[in-house]
Amino acid sequence: MAALNSPNADLEQSLFKANLKEMKLRQRVTLVALVPVAVGVLWLVFSLYYVTQWQARVQEVEEREAKTQQRENEARQQVVDANAKRTEAETRAETSLAQEKAAKDSAADAQRRLIKARAEIGNLAPLLSEITAAKGMAAKLNNSEGLEAELTEMRKILGRTVGKTEAEIDKGLPEADRKSRVYLFVSDETQRDLAKSLLPTLAANGFDAVLAQNPGRRAEATEIRYFNEARDKAEAAKLQGLLVVQPALADCRLNPTTDPDHATGSRKFQVWLGKPAAAPK
Repeated sequence: MAALNSPNADLEQSLFKANLKEMKLRQRVTLVALVPVAVGVLWLVFSLYYVTQWQARVQEVEEREAKTQQRENEARQQVVDANAKRTEAETRAETSLAQEKAAKDSAADAQRRLIKARAEIGNLAPLLSEITAAKGMAAKLNNSEGLEAELTEMRKILGRTVGKTEAEIDKGLPEADRKSRVYLFVSDETQRDLAKSLLPTLAANGFDAVLAQNPGRRAEATEIRYFNEARDKAEAAKLQGLLVVQPALADCRLNPTTDPDHATGSRKFQVWLGKPAAAPK
């Protein structure tokens, strides 16, 4: 019995070993087959991770570039806005300068008109002397009381009108343009050249001097008439100092005169050249 079982046992053992060997072989084959798969899976996982990291970096770079581009765009826009504001400010400044220039030109033009109007109004002042002369002539007539009264009233109205108008004009002028008016009266034509030679000197010293029509009065000596003692005395003395340096006017004297019709408005002085008057040397 033992002899019969022995071959079977060997056979079974051989079969078992063969099966075991086959199983090991299959395991090896399976392992050999699985290694590339495992490697591939690992490579795939690694590649996926690497790609994911790369994509994240790319996205980060793109976001950074986008932010940089946005900042550049904002900076460009700020530059554009700044240029626009600067242009607008320059335009406003130019407009303001143009308006200021126009205002100055307008003010200068208005001032020139006022100065011209002041001179024209001032030219009416000698009419007071002419009315006085006319009144003197009328006094020689018979029954001249009415005419004399009319001339007196006319003189008052003219004096007040000239004075008030000059005062209003002077309110709109700077001090430098409110020059005192000097009327030069000559007794005859031999004095006209002397009177003309005085004009530049008087103008250079702040006087607005003009030649006036003599209504017929002949002064024995050169005199300066002024009509507001308190206000005009000092300036009358200054005017006298400018005239006495002329040999023909060395006898020039001051003659404060009470005349309400002349005392209002701008300062007025009358220079009556007396006889005899020598030509300037």
